[in-house]
Formats: sequence, structure tokens, C-alpha cells
Amino acid sequence: MDDRRSSGGPCSHGVRDEEGMSLIETIVAVSILAIALLLTIGPTVAAFRTLRGAKVINLAESVGQGRIELIQQLDFDEVGVSGATVPGSLDGVSTETVQGVTFDVVTTVDWVGSDGLDPGLLSGAGDGVTGQADFGQNYKWVTVQVTPSDGSLAPVVFSTAIAPPFVPSGDSENGTVTVELKKFEPVGSPTPGTEWPGVYLVSPSGAAIGPTSGIGTARPVFENVPPVSGGGSYRVRLGPSLSDVQSSGWRIHFDDLLSLADEIDIEPGRANVIPLNIYKPINLQITLTGPAQLGGPLEPVTEASLILGYGTRYGVLSSAEMDSPGHWSVSEFEGVPLVPGDYSIQVDAPGYVPYGVAHVSMPGGYPSNLVQAVNIELDLAPNNTAEMTFIVKDPAGEPIRGALVNISSDGYGPLVQTTDVDGKARYNLPVGSKSAPTVTVQSPHGHEELVTPVPPIVVWDTEEYTLALPAGRGLLRFEEGTGGYFQYLPFGSGANWSAPVLPNSNGRGSAALPGNSSGNQWSVRKVCFAGNNVVAEGTVTVAPNGTFVSWGAGQPSC
Repeated sequence: MDDRRSSGGPCSHGVRDEEGMSLIETIVAVSILAIALLLTIGPTVAAFRTLRGAKVINLAESVGQGRIELIQQLDFDEVGVSGATVPGSLDGVSTETVQGVTFDVVTTVDWVGSDGLDPGLLSGAGDGVTGQADFGQNYKWVTVQVTPSDGSLAPVVFSTAIAPPFVPSGDSENGTVTVELKKFEPVGSPTPGTEWPGVYLVSPSGAAIGPTSGIGTARPVFENVPPVSGGGSYRVRLGPSLSDVQSSGWRIHFDDLLSLADEIDIEPGRANVIPLNIYKPINLQITLTGPAQLGGPLEPVTEASLILGYGTRYGVLSSAEMDSPGHWSVSEFEGVPLVPGDYSIQVDAPGYVPYGVAHVSMPGGYPSNLVQAVNIELDLAPNNTAEMTFIVKDPAGEPIRGALVNISSDGYGPLVQTTDVDGKARYNLPVGSKSAPTVTVQSPHGHEELVTPVPPIVVWDTEEYTLALPAGRGLLRFEEGTGGYFQYLPFGSGANWSAPVLPNSNGRGSAALPGNSSGNQWSVRKVCFAGNNVVAEGTVTVAPNGTFVSWGAGQPSC
């Protein structure tokens, strides 16, 4: 009998072909697979680490900005640090924990300015340098430094000047206004000191007043300014009309317009100083490519979402907003021309490793260069990710724009996005039995927070969430807001207007409001992005018992 198992001839090869690979071939195949997996893990982990750093920076900026805004609401005499040179009600050192991250917050307050060449008119005021000119009389300069307690990132620093209530103008019937222009620019790239736009005071009726001195400088002065006939406030503009928020390449900063820092009331016999931030709008050019095919050129990635972050705000651009395959030209952020400064960039594209970078200083060479080009080459993702879409709606079933969607898991994250105009946030997430992330959804306008697990991700899917109306609140629904945004505040409270309620693609938005001491009445207004002009104001009553109230229909359009 022919026993082929003991034969050393050609028949032994025939047996291997029929029964499978040899041991050596198996080992080689497994080794190649392991190397391929290692090459794909590195970019993925690095991307997630970068996104986490971006989250910590954004939280630090939110803490710092919040502290500055709180200080700006204090009375002038309260702005100071207990036991310090400039005394007041503030703590010099404190800690604050946000979303599990603890920050050390250091606040300092100093005197600056004497409106002359001496140390100042008030005891202890001025910068204390005799013979050195100052930028204003008896100002307080506040600096807030926010640092992660674990020392993982460099400090984030905010500063602002707090003006005294008023100083005498020397005119018993009219007032004096000095506008202090401050160029909002990336560090290390100042524009020439002689380059300043023209400035005007414009009344609600459209009547314009030009400066009497300091024309073409950083401190134009308006003397003998009469109060607005019939009441109201002047607005500082870069041209002779209310719509002139931009002129000669310069634009008034959006935050100043939103906070009404450009508004001034004239009181006879008083001189007022208005600090105003200006900047030159920039343009961002983003090119998105993937690996080349067979040695050819890089291929454009045509299906992707771009998440652009600036401070505590986020904007989402879809593939439909590309001006050519794989290319975005971005000149606006949430309807406002782009401000120079640090941005975070995140890109999610099906089939590719998520891309993220925490700090992109834009643009390089500002202000002679106003265009920033960013070329992003994505790495192919291993076959273990799927695109997940999360849709967030309010109790009325309307998509919520600007809701925060936070994805966290034992294996990755946290990943943070804000919803777009359709209430959507998209992520490429790992698949498998271990990929069961937790989703936290938060609204900026009082809707109830939602925390929920997601079932293990197997293939691409869509999850839809409705944020409930908290007990003891009513829903204020805004309508017909395309081209602008809405704001609200308790009627007659004297409080600041709320953060903008950005309308969705249907032109609608909402806020979940509690009861207030003004009979549950709320002042509301509609503001157009173009010129930041208020086109409608009104009052609504929102009962805090789960009822829905609407406002905005039939109001002037933007």
C-alpha cells in the first residue's frame, strides 16, 4: 500500500496545496496583519488625544470668559481683590470644575490710567508713573488666568478694562464721548499704529455726528454731544449710518455688538469713554484630501463635515457647503465675518480617521495677509468604524441648533460637537461589542439635559433625541428668524440679553424659561446678522407650567 504521509517526494507538495498553508506561511500572514493594524491605531489615538485637548481648552476659555462677564456686571467699587492693592469683592485664587475638569483661576486687578500726566485724580488711582500719559482716567485693569489643575495645558488669559461710572465733561448741557479703538489681532502681528478707521456716533433716527478731535487716531473725541432727541442711545459706527459696522476693511467685533458695548447714553455734564474692539475679517481656505490611488495625485474627499471652533462657539459645515470637491472657502462663522485668532478644526468623513487640531492661529502674516490656507490629508480608517448621526429636537419637535453633543466611552473620547442648522451632529465611531458610548446632550437655552447610552455600534445609524421641558418652565418658540437670531430677558429686569437663539433651517428656535418676578413676562427681540440691527422687539408672557408660546411670526424679516 502506498503511504503518502511518509513520502519525501513531490507528493508532499500536493498534500499542502489541498490541505492549506504551511506553518511558516501562516506566521508571515499574521505578522503582516499585525503591522497593518499598528499603523492604523497610531493616527486614530493621536486624533482622539488632540480632540480631548481641544475640549479642555474650550472649557478653560468658557471659564475665563464667564468670569470676565461676571466681573463686568459688578459695581465699579466692587471690582477688586479682597486684601489686594485694588480692594473689592473678588477672590484672588479659586478653583472651578466643569465637566469633570478642574481649573485654577487667578484674578488680579490693577489701576491704570489718569487721563493726564499725573498718577490720577482719585486716591490710589492711575498707573503711578508721573509724566507718563495714560489711556483713560481711573480705569481698573482686570486679568483672569485659567489653568488646568493637572498642568496639562498652558494658562488661558483674559483681560479687560473696567471704566469708572463717569467723569466731569465741563459742559452742563451736553456730554463728551471718547471712543477707544482696540485692534483685535493675533499676538505678534500688529497693524501700523497710524491705520485707524473713521468713527461716528449715530442716533436711532440715523443722524450722524463726527469727532471733533482725534480724527484718524485710536481715540476720536466727540465734544458737545447733545442727548438724543426723544430719548434713546447713540451707537458707535464706522460710517455715518447704523448699518456701517464695517468700513475701510475694518469691522466692529461681534461680541461688542452683541453686548451693546457700542451703545452710549448722553447725560449732560458727563464725559464717557467707550472701548471698542475692531478687526479685519479673514478668509479660511480648507482643502481636504485622502490617500493617492496607485501613485496618482491625492484624491479630494467629497463627503465630510467640518467643525470649526472659536472660543466657546462652534460652527458646522457640511459637504453641501463645499465650493468645489474637497474644498471649503469659509468667510463667515455663525453669520459673522471671521475674526483673526485661534480656531480649532475637526473633520469627520466616512471611511477616514477623524482629524482634529486644537489651535490654528489664523491667519499667518495678518494683517497684510487675510487668507489662511489649511491642507488636510486624511488617513483611511480601518474597517471598524461607522458614521453615527445624532439629531436633537425640542419639545415641539423642532431641530435645536447649537446643542452640545458629547460622546464618551471607555475606549475613546470625549468627542464634542454642536448641532448644525438641522439639529444634527455626525461622528465616525468604532464598531463592535465594546463600542457602547454614552451621549450627553445639553441645550444653551434651558431645555432639560439628556444623558443616555447608545447600543453597541454595528453599522452606520441615526439616533434622534428630544430634550424635554423641565418642570416649572414654559417653552418660548421663536419663528421666522432666517438671516438673524433671537434674544430674551426678564421684562423690566435690567439684565443683559440672553445668548443668541440661533434659528434652525426652518427659521425656528426655542428656549425653556422659568417663572420670573415680572409676572412671567419676557422681553424679546429679533436681530439681523447684517449690521447686527435690531428689527423687532416685543413682550410675551410665558407661564411656567409646560405651556408653549410663540413669537416672531409677522415681524420684519432680515
